[in-house]
Amino acid sequence: MALTDITAVFSRSFVVGFFLPAFVSLFLLWLTASSQLVPNVLERHSESGQLLILGGVALVGGLALSGISYQITRLFEGYPLERRSHWPVVGRVYEAAVGLQGRRYDRLLAIREDESKTDKEVQKAALTLDRFFPKNREALLPTRLGNAIRAFERHSNARWGLDGITIWPRIEALLSADDRELVVNSAINFNVFLNACVGALVVGACLVYDEAVNAPQPASFWPLYAIPFVLGYTLYRAAINPATEWGDSIRASIDLHRLEIYEKLGIRSPTSFSDERDLAQRVNQVLLYGRPLLSDDLWRAEKVNDEKSGATAKGKCLDSPQEVFGEGSET
Repeated sequence: MALTDITAVFSRSFVVGFFLPAFVSLFLLWLTASSQLVPNVLERHSESGQLLILGGVALVGGLALSGISYQITRLFEGYPLERRSHWPVVGRVYEAAVGLQGRRYDRLLAIREDESKTDKEVQKAALTLDRFFPKNREALLPTRLGNAIRAFERHSNARWGLDGITIWPRIEALLSADDRELVVNSAINFNVFLNACVGALVVGACLVYDEAVNAPQPASFWPLYAIPFVLGYTLYRAAINPATEWGDSIRASIDLHRLEIYEKLGIRSPTSFSDERDLAQRVNQVLLYGRPLLSDDLWRAEKVNDEKSGATAKGKCLDSPQEVFGEGSET
């Protein structure tokens, strides 16, 4: 492992977004679980030594959370429900969840289109629709978090015609250090809440197992075991606003740097909004399917005019880029 890899592991993004949620979850489990659930090896050490051991386990847990971060996010977005919606029971749950999101979407859309509403109410509804929902009702996911993330994932598609998921890694490579810091900070805030939610749910599941197997408690104690799950749901809901803030930084980066992509790829600049959307569709084809459309309308190089083509056919050598592509072209 290179030194840069080690520093990446202990970066602020990892420590705050992944390690701390894992450590806090393990610490709470250590405090609340029975002695039968806690490994005996911990009892041989002092409290400070036990904390160090918990820190080491939390480091492994943080690395695991970081490694499956994409899958965890997709889980909370509701993609597993969407992919298995053809299953009888899962399909009913999926339809009910999407229906709930659809009703929220329809209410906001009705307010936005209602001329009797005040400007403030219309603007609030429009802003909520833009930040928390995809543009089309058919694209709704079964969870609030999923729709908030899909809203910024498809922002570039709806506004500029560029496929947002495809274009983002290229936009990210163009960001300055300050711009990248804004994106990283917003992503950290989202990861903290989402991973803390995962930690709370894991603690709750472990305590329920501990209660059932190791330390049965009177029925009056059972409601207490719901606390981690309630906390997990609260943390999930709290992750939605950081997700939209993360999305805002990504939207702004694409809005400001999208034209640089055309220049870096050697594609001509769009001449109008409609031309940009048409151009973006062909750029998507190039980036997604690797089928460059080598037409003069896409690439910046100008077509050699008939006279110079004729001169070339007669054996004249065109050495300079100005001779090949015209006087206004760049090397």
